Amino acid sequence: MRLNEIYQNYKDQMNFLLIYTREAHPDDGWRVPQNLEAGITYREPTSDEEREAVATACQINLDLKMPMLIDSIDNDVERKYVSLPMRLFLIDKDGGIVYTGDEGPRGFDTNSWEAAIKAQIT
Repeated sequence: MRLNEIYQNYKDQMNFLLIYTREAHPDDGWRVPQNLEAGITYREPTSDEEREAVATACQINLDLKMPMLIDSIDNDVERKYVSLPMRLFLIDKDGGIVYTGDEGPRGFDTNSWEAAIKAQIT
């Protein structure tokens, strides 16, 4: 997975965090055939504990190597960053957002994200 490759290449030069927000395709919401075919069947969590369980399964099943934080059940991070279904950000050492990727999955561009990372560390 390209995220793991980028993480491995730059983890000694900057901090990485994956933030799991609300489920994009829950069984009781906008379900997609690909999830059913892959056996990914989760209802929308209704508590922080349920969200943590789904996020953990996601991290394990997708073999994501970077550290993960989990948005609270009130979706505070998702609302502030408009990150659903997935989005890449880069925040500089002063806390400013220096890269915001387009909304995924079509806008999930790891190449432009990596270019922004390289610009920050040089």
